Amino acid sequence: MDLLPVLLLLMVHITMAQDWHRDFEALKIWQIKDVQGRQSYSGVSTHSDFFKLLYTDRESMSMLVGARNTLHNISMVNLEESLERIEWLPRSFDMNVCKMKQKSEEECQNFIQVLGKKESGDLLVCGTNAYKPKCRSYTKSTDSVGYTQTEEMSGVGKCPYNPNHNSSFVYADERLFGATVTDIAEQNPLILNGQRIRTRSHDSRWLNDPNFVASFDIEDKIYFFFRETAVENINCGKAVFSRVARVCKNDKGGNIVLENTWTSFFKARLNCSIPGEFPFYFNEIQSTSDFFQGNYRSTDLSKDRQQMFYAIFTTPENSIRGSAVCAFRYDDIVDVFKGKFKGQENFGHEWLPVPDENTPKPHPESCSEDSENIGEDTMNFVKSHTMMDGAVPSFGGAPLLMKLSLKSRFTKIAIDWQVHAADNRYYDIMFVGTDDGRVLKAINKGQGKDIESVILEDIQVFEDKQPVTDMKIFHDKQHGLDKLIVMSRENIMSIPLHRCERALTCSECVGLQDPYCSFVDTTCAASDRGLQSIVDGKLPACGTPLETTTKTVTPVPTPAVAMPTASPQCNCSCGASSNSIPNAQSHSNLGVTDNTVTKMPQDGMAVKPDEKVFASNQMEESSVVVGEKLEEAEPSSLSVAETAIAIVVAIVISSILSFVAGYKVRSCTHTSDDNDDAFLTEKQDIYGSLHKNHQRTLSQDSNKEPRYVNHSDINNSNKQLNLVVNLPKGSNLPNGNAPAKPFSNANVPVSTDNKTYV
Repeated sequence: MDLLPVLLLLMVHITMAQDWHRDFEALKIWQIKDVQGRQSYSGVSTHSDFFKLLYTDRESMSMLVGARNTLHNISMVNLEESLERIEWLPRSFDMNVCKMKQKSEEECQNFIQVLGKKESGDLLVCGTNAYKPKCRSYTKSTDSVGYTQTEEMSGVGKCPYNPNHNSSFVYADERLFGATVTDIAEQNPLILNGQRIRTRSHDSRWLNDPNFVASFDIEDKIYFFFRETAVENINCGKAVFSRVARVCKNDKGGNIVLENTWTSFFKARLNCSIPGEFPFYFNEIQSTSDFFQGNYRSTDLSKDRQQMFYAIFTTPENSIRGSAVCAFRYDDIVDVFKGKFKGQENFGHEWLPVPDENTPKPHPESCSEDSENIGEDTMNFVKSHTMMDGAVPSFGGAPLLMKLSLKSRFTKIAIDWQVHAADNRYYDIMFVGTDDGRVLKAINKGQGKDIESVILEDIQVFEDKQPVTDMKIFHDKQHGLDKLIVMSRENIMSIPLHRCERALTCSECVGLQDPYCSFVDTTCAASDRGLQSIVDGKLPACGTPLETTTKTVTPVPTPAVAMPTASPQCNCSCGASSNSIPNAQSHSNLGVTDNTVTKMPQDGMAVKPDEKVFASNQMEESSVVVGEKLEEAEPSSLSVAETAIAIVVAIVISSILSFVAGYKVRSCTHTSDDNDDAFLTEKQDIYGSLHKNHQRTLSQDSNKEPRYVNHSDINNSNKQLNLVVNLPKGSNLPNGNAPAKPFSNANVPVSTDNKTYV
């Protein structure tokens, strides 16, 4: 019976996993072949391109994409490459040295990783250059198409050695602010301002094995987002935390204490967690969206916007494989950097908040115009106190989108900010890439503070399941284009932001719950003035599926489409308290939408499980479609989680039934009546088969103790009764030594406690 608690715990765990899985279901599931208006750029087919989006130009509507030995200039309108391509192969000497370092032919190429566009139009380009980083300046040619090289310099500290290393950069005020490593072993990370000012070398309080994912130029500061091993958590075990760090653009370093070192470098933790008494943290940031004006919840006021960004977070590789999307406000980041610092008195001591009386005045958060003349006391404090005590809370107090899966994780995110829908509200539409080549389109449909996110579409963009490495929203009013550019290391794809035209009826259009789409002028189109219901996908003005299905149509051999209606919503609450997450807002209701889909067999469109497909006899009576037949949707098979739950439940029920059956059998063989002869006589029908076996056993070998005892021989037999019973306290057990007195049918009570012996 000790197995029962384990089985119950396993059943609860699988049930929770199934609930997370339901959060991930989309209203529509598409394959890329079913997406109309798609475009692609495949690059070179002979080797891996290692595409990396480096710069987008809104004026020329083009993007500069770094790749292996090449900088591509690709039009965002049609994904065609212009002639302004830069070819940069490493020298043969550098390649030979790289191979001597035990690197492969593939690794010893020049992968373009960094780019800065100057006000003059010149380009600063940096590449790995066969594990010997180099940077070059290029000037646009006046007499021909393309660029001309003007200067070459070392790229150490500006560009990584390995193209797989997570680095980031910002080109601002004609300077390159880079976050990367300075050695081939990647043991010396740094944030550099392009000249001589950098973070302290080999100081875990500044940077501790970081992975940089993004950086932004905001006002007079540069912000870097990364994940690193948390030095403040080392006493509780190794853990990775997400950070936001900032430096002042005009920082010139200190005079003596922090010479050639940032005097304005501070960092804080980013908090993306499920609230509760014991918060569940998504600790590892993977990517961010752009900084822009938006709101995590829909609003009917265009002015109700915050400067913010969205970010992808995951759990560690060796834990529950979860992904989440959290939003953060810029104002919350600023407030944390104005707060208390965190520090430790000496190595080995706990990390604690620094009292206000021990903090320099004025607060070091402010950018100084003359950093070289900052007081020595302040410099010593900054040197040993780079970490803020508070954590930046997520906007809304909880993740906007979560996923638990053993197959894939979130990788990249792009936001179409403040889309005006037909319900006269504004929505931030999230596009989330995964590491198996899919893109999810999702919104938070909650109209208050509650989070009620729903995944509108799940699109398999890359058929070979290449991870999504970057995404970009592109709007071209001149050509009427609204598209999402999706990038992997091998391919670049663009898809429309919506598929409104695929909905053929009003009910189907409204059921999309898509802010882009509304039913207007008898068709489903991208419009903000038609019929729409984003909250529940239902609208009485659209009528019922029966009315639409039974319409008379001309006998054209086109497949009829069953009409979807919105599935009922399931609002699951997740309580939170204001003190459950440091500096987090209280959030009492984390809404979840449960929408299961079933693929249509003909055109890849999906409908929900509660959509009614008419029986064949009803179709014969009511449908007047000539020469057409609605295909029945394929029954959806049980998922792995559902199968596991069924198995666990069956095991638990069988264990309980086995226990009850064993208890009944024991109660039939043991009674509180002291007369064993009467008991055995009364139950002859139960042990009849055992009596025959006993007689046969005695006749075969009279020298051996019988395995089963005939009730008629109990009183006359001098043999020891080979039954396991509970004797009174003090009695000798028949374990090979006979008891003090022969065991006959003396009045020895049989215990009736709840024990079963086998």
